[in-house]
Amino acid sequence: MATADGWGGVAGPLEELKLLLRDRRAELGMAMRAVERSAGLGHTTVSKALNGPGVPTRATVIALAKALRTDPEPLLCLHGQVVEGESTEGASTEGGSADARAPYESPVRDFFGDLIEQHTRLFAGRRDEGARVMEFVRDRATGYVFVEALSGFGKTSLLADLVRRHPEFRYHFISQAYRRRGGGFDPTSPEDVLESLCEQLDAAHVRGGGLKSLERQFHALTRRTPPEPTVVVLDAVDELEPPDQLRTLLPRRLPEGLVFVLSGRAQGDRSCLDDIALSPADVGLHLRLAGLDEQALVELLRMAGGRAAALARDTDFVARLHRVSAGDPFYVRFLVEDAASGVLTRDNAERVPTGLESYLDQQLEQLNRSAHRAEHVEILGFLLEAGTLSGMDLCSLVEGLTWLNFDSILREIHRFLLVHRRSAPGLAPRRGSEEYSFCHARFREYFRGRAGIG
Repeated sequence: MATADGWGGVAGPLEELKLLLRDRRAELGMAMRAVERSAGLGHTTVSKALNGPGVPTRATVIALAKALRTDPEPLLCLHGQVVEGESTEGASTEGGSADARAPYESPVRDFFGDLIEQHTRLFAGRRDEGARVMEFVRDRATGYVFVEALSGFGKTSLLADLVRRHPEFRYHFISQAYRRRGGGFDPTSPEDVLESLCEQLDAAHVRGGGLKSLERQFHALTRRTPPEPTVVVLDAVDELEPPDQLRTLLPRRLPEGLVFVLSGRAQGDRSCLDDIALSPADVGLHLRLAGLDEQALVELLRMAGGRAAALARDTDFVARLHRVSAGDPFYVRFLVEDAASGVLTRDNAERVPTGLESYLDQQLEQLNRSAHRAEHVEILGFLLEAGTLSGMDLCSLVEGLTWLNFDSILREIHRFLLVHRRSAPGLAPRRGSEEYSFCHARFREYFRGRAGIG
């Protein structure tokens, strides 16, 4: 038994087994921790069984079927097909030797298990965008896909859903939210990003060669035809530290059989592609994510379950929720979670969701980490107060900011800004005429409050 895998080929029984388990969990709206508790299994075992390339044990499949309240027989039938095929082909099973693992398997991928879980637990409204990405992968089989959206509009969720459904994809999430203090793994560090990708793209990769060695290897890997069709998902290229570290490493034209799916925050008239030396002309498919529509809200309310499921049938409530949220995915998520727990009702749909402050606190922490120069602090302070300022205004207001260092200083905080170029028709914008504002109106108002600006 086999099904189409959405990439011009056929998914084998292993991927079908994992897809059935993942879809059943999504259908029930169960968090990973709930599955783990119900199945009596550890986090790593459940994560690998649902998303990893290895084969789960029969006992794991039975435990997961019980936890997910589904008939185990179809799952065990698929598992039997996998084991039978593995025994003749010599592939690894769960707990097998490292030498037999799939070439794209990487220990670093396990680091993103919670991120993928968090961003796909409540996910809806991007079916068309996901289908367009997979159509590009299938029909073009080479080139760049670029997903662009305002901050909080679901770029990471879309890409997390792609890799959840296609664990054969190589991936790395350059997430400031998962960055830690100290000398451990840093998903925003150029060395850790390249180590992760080289490890997944080259079965012979040896860890620990240093940044220069990684750059040379990655440069070579992205310029030769891969041994099999390969998709690399690289989320949030604008959150790399420093943001221009991939410049010259990605070719403007990828070899046949290699697709890169990139994402980055919308920055107005400026594109974060500038930082990695790519242009819109180099991109084969450019997706700009808009806000969620009312149908997506209905789907999310159903997924959330609890008291939200009944509210999904109330068209007036859904319309009010859409009006309050303006379709902002991050805001919608917190509203839906409140509806599921009963905090949000038909009578108080306009209330501020309970999870919003914690989310904005995380955004503020990321901003504080990025704004490490005195000039950054002044630029952001003036923008929070004034709303919009031109480059000329900023140079006159911020001590130490000049046209010589303007671009390099702004580059480090561009992901928090929108840029609007003003010029007469047919003329290039005059230097200093660009106007800068904060990346998101909700963020600006929240940060104004924290900064004590009335």
